[in-house]
Amino acid sequence: MGENPVFLKSKVKVMEISKEMRAAVKPACWGAVGGAIALAIIGFTWGGWATGGHAKALADAAVTGALVPICADKFQAGGALALSTLKAEKDDRDYDDIVIKFVQKIGDRTISTSDRPFAKACGLEVMKRDKEAVAKSASK
Repeated sequence: MGENPVFLKSKVKVMEISKEMRAAVKPACWGAVGGAIALAIIGFTWGGWATGGHAKALADAAVTGALVPICADKFQAGGALALSTLKAEKDDRDYDDIVIKFVQKIGDRTISTSDRPFAKACGLEVMKRDKEAVAKSASK
């Protein structure tokens, strides 16, 4: 029981690395680091990679672009009162408040006050459509 195991008595080194191998490890590690950096630079500049924040911004822009026409259609279908309320605002920075109140009033509770950029884009689209309709009727 008190005897040492055989492998402790051995004089052989288990993981002996030759000088040639040690000399090759350091440049290989630096090459791997350099390759990883080059891969990241190429991937983000030309490869189309995107960070999480950038991907979210792109997705939000795409959703807003797709849903603004639908929101404007609903707003215009709401009648003259909604449009006159929007027209009464002199500053387009307040469009978002009016659109949010209107959408919540008609029962679509999916829009919240955090959706201000979307609501403002919807208000701007409604006003653009109204100006186009006025110009079209004036030209007739």
